[in-house]
Amino acid sequence: MSVTADNARRQRGSLLLGLDHLIRIRSDQLSFYMHLKQTRGDVVRLRLGPYRIWYLFHPDAIEPVLTRQASEFIRFTRMMDVLRQWNGDSLLLSEGRHWRDRRRKVLPAFQSRRLPAYGELVVAETARLCDGMAHKADSDGAFVFDVDQTMARLSLDIAIRTMFGADNPTHGHQIEAAVQDLSDVAFAETTSSITIPRWLPLPIARRKYRAMKVMEDFVTGLVSEALQHPAREGAHLISSLIEHHEGRADAIRDDAMGLLIAGHETSGALLTWAFAMLATFPAWLDRAVDEVDTVLGRERANASDLVRLPTIMAILNETLRLFPPAYTLFLREALRDVDIHGHRIRPGDLVQVIPYITQRDERFFENAERFDPARFMREPDWPPYAYLPFGAGPRVCIGQNFGLMETGLVLATVLQRMLPAQCDQLPTPVARFSLRAAGGLVLRWRTRR
Repeated sequence: MSVTADNARRQRGSLLLGLDHLIRIRSDQLSFYMHLKQTRGDVVRLRLGPYRIWYLFHPDAIEPVLTRQASEFIRFTRMMDVLRQWNGDSLLLSEGRHWRDRRRKVLPAFQSRRLPAYGELVVAETARLCDGMAHKADSDGAFVFDVDQTMARLSLDIAIRTMFGADNPTHGHQIEAAVQDLSDVAFAETTSSITIPRWLPLPIARRKYRAMKVMEDFVTGLVSEALQHPAREGAHLISSLIEHHEGRADAIRDDAMGLLIAGHETSGALLTWAFAMLATFPAWLDRAVDEVDTVLGRERANASDLVRLPTIMAILNETLRLFPPAYTLFLREALRDVDIHGHRIRPGDLVQVIPYITQRDERFFENAERFDPARFMREPDWPPYAYLPFGAGPRVCIGQNFGLMETGLVLATVLQRMLPAQCDQLPTPVARFSLRAAGGLVLRWRTRR
C-alpha cells in the first residue's frame, strides 16, 4: 500500500494544543501509538504544544526519512540536549560533519575481526552468572529470580568487561542503579520538555545528580586507568577509542559513556523479552535447547558458533520484532521543506518512526501478533523498512552486530546450564528509555547439570 496525501489524518482543535495527547503519551505510549495507527492511518500529524509531529507507520513513508532524505533531518534538539547532560559530545548525539568524523573513529571498535575476543568475555560473564545461580538452587536444582533485574546486571557486567576489561566493582549495584536512574530521568525530561534543576527539592532531582556523579566518577576513572595502562590492541573497546581519538580523554569519556549506557540498556531489555518468550512458548524452548545441545554439547560457545545456531538467532530476531528495546527511534527535526509521499514537512516539524507499531502490522507480517521465529529462518517476505529494530540508513545502530553476538551467546550459554519453567502470561511491555517488562519478570528455573 502506498502512502498518499489522502491518508494523512490531521487532528485539529486538540485541548490546549495537544495537552490531552501528551497526557496519554506519558500514561501509555504504546497504546496511544497503536490507537493512532488503527484509527488515523499510516501518516498522522498532531500538534503537541509548540511542536507539529508527524507519526510515520508505513515503510514507504519511513524510508526517505531514514535513508534517501536523511540529510534533511537532525535528531530533535531538545532530546539531544537532555542526553548531552551526561553523554557529553558523543557519537550518539553528534550531527553532520562532526558525526561523520566521530563515527569513523568509533566504528573500528565494532569491526567483525574484534568480535571473537569480545565473545569470549561475554561467555565468561554469563558462565559466572550461571555458577552463582546454581549455588542458590534447592536440592531439586530449582531457584527463582527476577529475569529483568538479572539481565540488566549481566548486560552491565558485560558492557564494563568488554569496554574496559574491568570487573563490575563491589559497588556495582550503585552503577546499575545510576544507569537506571538516568534512563528514567531521560524519559521524564524528554517527554515533559522540562530539565530538572539541581536545586529542585524533589527526590527525582537528587536521583538525577547523584546518578550523574556516580557515572562520571566511574567512567572517568576507568578511562584514566586505560590511558595510563593501555591494553593490547583490540582486547577491549576502549583500546580502539584511545587509538582513534588519539588519547583525548574528553572524547574517549563521552563515547565510552554513551556506548556503556545505550548498550547495557538495550541488551538487557532484549534478553528479558527473549527469556519471557521461551518461558511462554515451550515448543520453541525445546527447539532451542536441542539445537544448543547438538551444536555445542558442553563446550563453551564462541562468536563463530552463532551461524550454526539459527534457532537461537531466529528467536532473538522475532523477539526484536515484537518487543524492540528501541521501540521508537529518536525524533527527527526537519531542517527545510521536505516532501514525504505528498505530505509537506516544514522546517522545525518533528518526525517519529515507531518500530513497535510497524513491526506488528498484519500487512507486512503474517499473524503479526504471534511469536513465530520460523519467519526468520526463511527468506524475508516483508518490505524494506518494515523491520528496523536497529534503525536503518546512515544512522543505523553502530553496535548491532555486537548486540546480536552478545545476546546470542548469552542465550546459548544460559540454556546450556539452566532452563526456565513455563510462564502462563507475558508481562506487560512498558515504554521507558527502552521497552521494559512492567513489574519485572520473576521466573522459576532449574539447573541442567
